[in-house]
Amino acid sequence: MIINAVIVTYNRKELLLRCIKALLGQTVPLTGIYIIDNASVDGTKWFLLEKRIIEKTGNEYTKQINNTNIHYFRLKENSGGAGGFHVGMKLAYHDKPDYMWIMDDDGYPLDGCLEKQLELTDRFDYIMPISLDTEKKDKLTWFIRDRQKKWTRSYFKLRSSFKNRIMEYAVPFNGLLMSRNIIEHVGWPKKEMFIWGDDFEHQYRCQKAGFKTITALDAIFYHPEDKADHQRIFFGKVPVNYSESKLRFTCLIRNSTYNYWHYRGKHFILAKFLIYTWFFLINRKLAFKEYIHYLKCVLDGIQGDFNRHKQFLS
Repeated sequence: MIINAVIVTYNRKELLLRCIKALLGQTVPLTGIYIIDNASVDGTKWFLLEKRIIEKTGNEYTKQINNTNIHYFRLKENSGGAGGFHVGMKLAYHDKPDYMWIMDDDGYPLDGCLEKQLELTDRFDYIMPISLDTEKKDKLTWFIRDRQKKWTRSYFKLRSSFKNRIMEYAVPFNGLLMSRNIIEHVGWPKKEMFIWGDDFEHQYRCQKAGFKTITALDAIFYHPEDKADHQRIFFGKVPVNYSESKLRFTCLIRNSTYNYWHYRGKHFILAKFLIYTWFFLINRKLAFKEYIHYLKCVLDGIQGDFNRHKQFLS
């Protein structure tokens, strides 16, 4: 069985090394590990060479460790998570693996995570591990609804609410195991989305193609807790996703709007419009410039225009 892992990295060489070591320590050996460097400026390549994770062979950077072939590719420019996974999955597909295991550089799987996911491949093609906080390992990385539709951050409460240890809901791409069948029918992540929402866009396409997307609650993957910028309106009752970073906010609004328009339902766009109108005009006291930018990003999402974020790239 051929299983290739894909890691997208950007300026997090120490965390990348931790992730690689965790992959090499799995109870099921990987055929290959494909490291996609999004034009890091922290010396990632030289760091991996120094740590003897890769070696220079001709024009390639590769090495075999414990029968796993490690491949390093540096992109010419930062293409975001979406672009990195698009390129990485294409490269990892060259030997037509049975499965791909994909993740960012700041997370890592617990020993046996892959084995637990593989136990479900006789029934599912799209299998996520459960993400736990890297600091508090009994705490979920983000809030998730349990079987009774109640929000929780407790791993044990969530796990005990699903007797079969399978949750029919997934938050990609942190440790996602997907079959070759998915690639052949659904294809690659949408690289134009740059960051935020590309993982869900790909998941929505999988669901539209008839694939069940599930989370294996016994397969553990560690990832930093969700620290997305949230503010609240309507007397603290309604959360609003907001980032002072123009790059992040542009991608957030455009990509979520695109996903609402094509997959989840256009009524979500109206609901978000009302929320952000209140946020910019009331909470942020007539922030018309920011509000107009928000409206432009919404229009970009509806029209499928993925260029606006480029003006904020440094």
